[in-house]
Amino acid sequence: MDLLVANFVGLEAKLAGLTKVGQYVKTVLGPQFTLRNHLWVPQNSNLLRPFSDSTAASNGNPRLPDSLHFIDPSGRPNAYQRAIVEVGEVLQFYDSDKRFPTWGFGARPIDGPVSHCFNLNGSSHYCEVEGIQGIMMAYTSALHNVSLAGPTLFGPVISTAALIASQSVANGGRKYFVLLIITDGVVTDLQETKDAIVKASDLPLSILIVGVGGADFKEMEVLDADKGERLESSYGRVASRDIVQFVPFREVQSGFSVVQALLAELPTQFLTYVRSRNIQPSL
Repeated sequence: MDLLVANFVGLEAKLAGLTKVGQYVKTVLGPQFTLRNHLWVPQNSNLLRPFSDSTAASNGNPRLPDSLHFIDPSGRPNAYQRAIVEVGEVLQFYDSDKRFPTWGFGARPIDGPVSHCFNLNGSSHYCEVEGIQGIMMAYTSALHNVSLAGPTLFGPVISTAALIASQSVANGGRKYFVLLIITDGVVTDLQETKDAIVKASDLPLSILIVGVGGADFKEMEVLDADKGERLESSYGRVASRDIVQFVPFREVQSGFSVVQALLAELPTQFLTYVRSRNIQPSL
């Protein structure tokens, strides 16, 4: 943990500077429960971040050791739990109240049909949990109370996070939201996801995607416009800015941690939005 903090000195300085423009960051978490993925969406920080967790069927039976969602009796964390902790422990420092809206998708709750955006804590009235520990508890509980199911759809979760950001703007809020998605990489609604991202590019929202497992992540790379080509929707609209960053959890290059790579573009994305709206720093 000391090494992780040391590696983030430069990034933390940049993120801390973001609060000077009067923005309030909130995290939202939304895990995917298809037999494949996990998405996490937290809300509430000096750099608002939503989390989404995938539990799609492609993740395998969570009761079997080869599943990405397997809960080891020995306490050893699975890939999703590691991603939640490693990314979440950094992001939570920029969340003011440490209360995270959490959603799941790609699962069938005990008393309902397959859902692609449901409250991870099982409540029908509120979606927030307290702290990283609250996220971990909600995730573990959900695995015992839902059946993993496909397909893997990102569109509904992205649209839900975008709606929160849109409502904040409409109410005069000065908040910036970050949606964290943890997935195994197989996306069924690629075009719908592109459409949702393009639509959200005008909002105070960034989308962080972590790929876990050994899947082919080419589709995720398409969503990340690092090669300079902005996403285009099915109706011909081009994204006003790049709001997506994707990093495979298994890859660590040139001494950089996954968290460093994942958050590297966040300050720029934030400042691009602020400047495009001519938002002035609070004195």
